[in-house]
Amino acid sequence: MTLQTFNEVLKMLESRVNWETHCDFSLQDMAERLNELRQLLKHLGGPETRYRTVHIAGTKGKGSTCILLESILIENHCRVGRFSSPHLYSVRERIAINGISCSEEDFVELMVPLCNRINTWNPKLFEELTYFELLTLFAFEYFARQQVDVAIFEVGMGGRLDATNICRPDITIITSISFDHIVQLGPTLSDIAAEKAGIIKPGVPLISAVRNPEAQKAIRDIARKHFAPEFFLGEAFNIHRNRRDENIRKNFRFQTVPNKFPLDFELKNLSLNLLGLHQIRNASLAIAAALLLRAKTSRITLDKLNIRNGLQKAFLPIRVEVVHSSAASPVLIFDGAHNRSSLMALIKTAKTTFPDKRFVVLFGISLGKDAEGMLIDLMQYFERIILTQYSSNPRHFPPQGLKTIVSSLPNAPNNMKEEFFGSLESSGILLQEDSVILNRNPNSFDNTTPFAAQTLPNPNPKNLQMEVIEDCQEALRTVWAESTANDVICITGSMFLAAELRKFFFEQLSTENH
Repeated sequence: MTLQTFNEVLKMLESRVNWETHCDFSLQDMAERLNELRQLLKHLGGPETRYRTVHIAGTKGKGSTCILLESILIENHCRVGRFSSPHLYSVRERIAINGISCSEEDFVELMVPLCNRINTWNPKLFEELTYFELLTLFAFEYFARQQVDVAIFEVGMGGRLDATNICRPDITIITSISFDHIVQLGPTLSDIAAEKAGIIKPGVPLISAVRNPEAQKAIRDIARKHFAPEFFLGEAFNIHRNRRDENIRKNFRFQTVPNKFPLDFELKNLSLNLLGLHQIRNASLAIAAALLLRAKTSRITLDKLNIRNGLQKAFLPIRVEVVHSSAASPVLIFDGAHNRSSLMALIKTAKTTFPDKRFVVLFGISLGKDAEGMLIDLMQYFERIILTQYSSNPRHFPPQGLKTIVSSLPNAPNNMKEEFFGSLESSGILLQEDSVILNRNPNSFDNTTPFAAQTLPNPNPKNLQMEVIEDCQEALRTVWAESTANDVICITGSMFLAAELRKFFFEQLSTENH
């Protein structure tokens, strides 16, 4: 291979199969590859064995937990590699050291000889390697070359058959379980949990915040089969929040449980830069992982002040990212929520943070997602909904198709052609820790359930408006021009949509007068 520039390497990568741009593949498409990849790593000299590794899976919270753990370790003077997905603007973002993306020069300098080594050893395998598999192999090699102390690998999808599952973890983390990728992972929470628990390795400690009994049992069964120590939030460690504090980013306490966790540890009055109560849960996983790493090796030292500073400095774009350019402008929230559970977390966070604002949403989703369920949720809590689509990936769900789904819902009004929605019948959405249940009769909810169910205030706003603007940039420009300081504009449904409009806003729209 004689590729010489970053664009040439990028073109080679983009010519390969990329499951992120497909919605109709099955896990079997990836099932035969892992053993071949393990053999390939041996041929490459075992780069994955040269550093400590944390492997993170889960329906939501993976990216935030990666960033929080990375930030804690950096503040404690570790050299940290992070492999995550998807990227927002450049594939180089997926491979970072101490929060800095791999440079174009380093990308070319390592990727070309890596490809040549693989091609020389097994030409057939090299031709078959997917976009994600080749990037994963690159990350193993890059982190070894850069002599990181710890590498954090985020699962791409599922866990059991994901390319990252060839790593040699010192710790595994499963953040949460809810319904997503059900075609590939299965129709039940226990099916999904079992796929994600496929990252559990013999004797390797597992940290998890999964609370749903069905999902938790599936994870525990696999952990015990592998004699993997289990450390669950609420059992081995706890988080406590001052409920009188309205600032949902501040004043929480982390504490390990005596005789349930290897280290006796407590840290009070913690705060985050990341918005949302769910981020406190992710922070607890990151702290627990850092503590277990410390217990495994004396090369990692932890200082309480550095942990505190690491949590405060952690930042991840498009995770309830709030932008308020001036006092006279509307608030923008960019978020990559792509399933009902993450969407409800966004809604709760936004409504709590801005209780007296009018809410507008620009919504675009990928094919294969729960469009109907997410639209039901949006119709309950937003005053205006703009159905749109991103242009950066062929998986986008046509907005006219979303409108058709709305028209088929039991509570859809008859005057759809006027694109004006009146008041809707209450549906009683209940937010649970690991899933969202739609219960059309709130009185029928079983109060004996072990889940911590909550209802959000003021569902079903009056005079709900819905319209289709297919060009997402035109949609944002239109809504931005029509909004006031009393409005909150949420952009959600897909990381692709949020990333595209975030770039459009900062590069073009924000420079224009509102």
